[in-house]
Amino acid sequence: MSDARTLEHLYVIFYDDAQGLGLCGCGSPESAYDLVRDLLGLAPFYENSRWETAESLTGNIPGALHIVLGAMERAELIEHGTSLRGAWLTEKGEWCLTAMRMTEFDDLDQQGYPHGGKPCTDACWRAPATA
Repeated sequence: MSDARTLEHLYVIFYDDAQGLGLCGCGSPESAYDLVRDLLGLAPFYENSRWETAESLTGNIPGALHIVLGAMERAELIEHGTSLRGAWLTEKGEWCLTAMRMTEFDDLDQQGYPHGGKPCTDACWRAPATA
């Protein structure tokens, strides 16, 4: 299990509307967690046509990858130049991928907000997540 700081910040990334993906905890949030982790692990998508693997992860449904990557960009996990298919990780995205690789979704689900509910700052994503 990860430390409370890591879990609280992952909670922000997944459940907060303003700072994260704004996901709901019902349905298949664990599958969404796995998808985001796997997509972050593929970035940068422009290398070796990794965007094709990203498309297959989203079911090869026209537009699905665009919607998912758009949400990830709004959460500041990725950024892109001329095409979302060429996106790369931001500093926050790098932090998130490292944290997700050492955190099981079930550990995250019982967390809440860090900083007493105040917004995260850029400094939150600078320190590397550690095991």
